[in-house]
Amino acid sequence: MKNLKVLFLSVVALALSVSSCSNDNNNEDTNTNGSLIGKWELSQVGTILGNEEVLQPYTNDGCDKDVVEFTTDGKFIDRYSEFTNNACKAYTQEGTWTKDENTLSKKYASNDSEKFEITELSGSKLKVKETYSQAGITVIAISVYKKI
Repeated sequence: MKNLKVLFLSVVALALSVSSCSNDNNNEDTNTNGSLIGKWELSQVGTILGNEEVLQPYTNDGCDKDVVEFTTDGKFIDRYSEFTNNACKAYTQEGTWTKDENTLSKKYASNDSEKFEITELSGSKLKVKETYSQAGITVIAISVYKKI
């Protein structure tokens, strides 16, 4: 899952870097005091180019939308689908989560882990930023979820 996610986000970042579309979010609410508890559907993905955040609607080739659920007992369930061999294949991964200030940490049952900076959290919107290096290049991936 993580390798596919990194590949997907890298492709998105590359595609967005050659795109002329932009989204100016200077006036955006950056409240991060909301609750993560509940189900969240991935709605947008993007990156930061220069000093501008660039987001695009998330589509999943006709497969089910990606959803993450955070429970009150510190567990999460990631449900996602991938279109391969002319069919959608559904996956589920589980683990534990913690939130410390503006940092969301997810640890999967496989012992893989991810850390995200929460840049916005309200009753209906969760926006996280993940920064990582791939092949010596720093990539900033942004994911926006809507509460369902």
